[in-house]
Amino acid sequence: FGAMGSCAKLTVVQITDVYVLENFPHLKNLLLEKKNENPYTISMLTGDFLAPYLLSSIDKGYGMMKMLNEVPIDYVTWGNHEADIPHKTVCRHVKEYRGSWLNSNMQTHAAMGHQKPYEVIEVRSPDGSHTRKVGLVAVLSDE
Repeated sequence: FGAMGSCAKLTVVQITDVYVLENFPHLKNLLLEKKNENPYTISMLTGDFLAPYLLSSIDKGYGMMKMLNEVPIDYVTWGNHEADIPHKTVCRHVKEYRGSWLNSNMQTHAAMGHQKPYEVIEVRSPDGSHTRKVGLVAVLSDE
């Protein structure tokens, strides 16, 4: 292993199954700290965030989407609970999301034009001597 200056490092902050909004300010601070340590830091929410939480039963995920855009969360993926709110509302949320909504296996989804089947991130070492590419995909099963 070479010196740290020659390592291409990607930091991933991943959360899932988010049912409350009050922790987003803490998450935002964590992401700022991690991005300060490593500019190649991404945030990812891997499903189950539009439902089922108490507020979503009233606002159909509006508050959650506002938080995801404000933090911001770089990537989201589908979870099985995103189907718990009306499909038309979900499609509106997909279109309003400012990050990248990854969807690798539901290519005929009504809002696919606002989603990406994959993402490739290029990561460079601080001294520029190494470059790596990292592929991101998102697959939702029916189980």
